[in-house]
Amino acid sequence: MISLCQPIDPLRHKRKLPAIDLVVPFVEKDLDSLALVLNHAELNVRNPIERIILITPRNAEGTGPRFSKHNSQQILSDILEAHPSAQLKFDQDILGAPILAELEKRFGAGDRNAGWVTQQLIKLSAALQCRGTASLILDADTVLLSRKTWLTQEGVQLLQVANEYHIDFMRHVEKFFGVSKTLRLSYVTHHQLMQRDVIREMFPTGAESLLAWWKSSNDPIGRDLGDYEAYGSFVAEKYPRRVKFGSFANLFSPQLTKFLGQIKAGRTPAEVIPGYCSVSFHSWAQVDRLERSTHDPKA
Repeated sequence: MISLCQPIDPLRHKRKLPAIDLVVPFVEKDLDSLALVLNHAELNVRNPIERIILITPRNAEGTGPRFSKHNSQQILSDILEAHPSAQLKFDQDILGAPILAELEKRFGAGDRNAGWVTQQLIKLSAALQCRGTASLILDADTVLLSRKTWLTQEGVQLLQVANEYHIDFMRHVEKFFGVSKTLRLSYVTHHQLMQRDVIREMFPTGAESLLAWWKSSNDPIGRDLGDYEAYGSFVAEKYPRRVKFGSFANLFSPQLTKFLGQIKAGRTPAEVIPGYCSVSFHSWAQVDRLERSTHDPKA
């Protein structure tokens, strides 16, 4: 397994590390674990985190986040209070008018098919708008378990490799960026550092370039678009001296409720899940959700 052969923190001996931003797109269902995700990112990212940027959809009234549960706003307020460097931004502001217009044209309002491509565009748009040197993009269902160094003063970055190889992602990367790779390894790792100068070279005209990337997809809903795969393939091919490969060592768990209970009982995430660098709790596969769905088809 290529991923497991890589070191966990190949840049661990570096000192005087540059500050980076932490970008976490989320929706209401992620609030159960969001505080834990942020706490352990701050604990396990060796680079100073200058800003935490939380991105979520705005409601139809334009008054705040798109939440339906009565206590969700309080949970978010508590999270923001606990993290003074955190800023709340909305999908609509990050994406901008041209991309929003294309989403409306293709999918209309409330079409779930827009979800995948919207996720890709939000993360890449946020990285393009980064005010600092780089952004660590982190999926809101992923908890970091081990200390890692993401970027050096010389612009050398950690690039994790995984075994989740998607041929459609690679075909699109090769078609759009002219980048191919000889090894069947993947950069789909649920979190990734994106350097500002690299991402701006990939998409030199910002939203216009992102739209061109999206429109070049061969799939009606953009399922051959992969944000992490695109950036990882591009930086590794164009700037190999700025990359140090590292192990992903991620565990996919369908047991978020059980995990949170163990944390509340006083155990640390690393104790609950030893031997892994991160753990991801994809909402669609959670055991308690599946159990609810057998009784309520709308769950």
